[in-house]
Amino acid sequence: MMRRPIRAAVAVVATAFLIPLLTASPAPALSGRPADGARKPADCRPALQVLASLPGSGGSQVKGLGPTALAVGVSRGLPVYWTGARVHRVPLPAGFTGGEVAAVNAKGLMVGSLHAAGRTAAFSFRAGARAVTLLPEGAHAADVSDQGLIVGDAVKGGSLVGLEWEGARILRRLVPPAGYSLTSVTALNNAGQIAGSGEAVKDDESWSAGLVWPARRSAAAIPLQRFWPAGVPYDFWYPRDIDRAGRIVGTHDYTRLDTRTPTQWLPPYTTESEPGLLGERTSGTFEAISPTTNVSVGTASDSHMVGPFPPETAPPEQAQIWPGTGPLLALPRLSPEGASQAYAVSDDQRVGGSAADARSTSRAVIWTCALRQAYRP
Repeated sequence: MMRRPIRAAVAVVATAFLIPLLTASPAPALSGRPADGARKPADCRPALQVLASLPGSGGSQVKGLGPTALAVGVSRGLPVYWTGARVHRVPLPAGFTGGEVAAVNAKGLMVGSLHAAGRTAAFSFRAGARAVTLLPEGAHAADVSDQGLIVGDAVKGGSLVGLEWEGARILRRLVPPAGYSLTSVTALNNAGQIAGSGEAVKDDESWSAGLVWPARRSAAAIPLQRFWPAGVPYDFWYPRDIDRAGRIVGTHDYTRLDTRTPTQWLPPYTTESEPGLLGERTSGTFEAISPTTNVSVGTASDSHMVGPFPPETAPPEQAQIWPGTGPLLALPRLSPEGASQAYAVSDDQRVGGSAADARSTSRAVIWTCALRQAYRP
């Protein structure tokens, strides 16, 4: 069935760093009450801010949000951070050719991954430092707490190994539950809890589950419900972020129908909930949750198997936001037909991600006062 194209966004505002204006059409009016469920910053001003990119070809993405005007991510395949809209390179050690900054804490400590021919390395970095700090044994660093603890992974003997670092030393190895192998380590909160995912195999059966490691280092990892430990090879669970209260958000990927569904797990993790999809979209993700205000963000898309048909009638991907109750809401596009994605969200309602401009170039963007400009498509 043909669907109406989703109308786009608010006008893009100029920044104090004189980034060129890129104009988008006005956002549709919200049906019902505005989406102001989360805490509203006192100086909240809705805007879609476009950040500078490094020279060259390729896109840019905001992957994490730090204090005030600090953001981190990737530009043209290189790890970067932004102060306001100004982009800064993270220095690469000899032999490395690219990477990304995956996260930053409230004190400005950044973590991420570097790559070179045939290898990757986890690192930490602070603005103004002359070099990155390589984390021992690490292949990827995924998240960092305000206490300076870092989580990520390494590969040993062809298997993924989870690691937690304190400074430049390994604090603990993240052992999956009995019978599971590790498939990801993705997030760490300020209470010390860690989220990731694993896969179990028994006889001819296999299944996937989200995992959480309690803050107590001697405690075993817990599989997140719901999963079917018997002959269900099509369901995969990908926790992506965890907030201070232990709420975990991520994605349920049902590969048989090519559908992804935004998912939330709440303590004690005996059930999961799926708040739905954006409007008429047939797929979507959660990528991040704010530290304390229960606002989640991700990206809405469509399944190639569920529809719409023909597939080219589907609108481009679109960044989405959820206040913790009610329906998912769309965030404005940068250009009317440009795709957008959301990867990070802060307590002061900044959302970081990427959005395609009128030339189809993926730009690093921040939606400020995001719930004030969110709308029902």
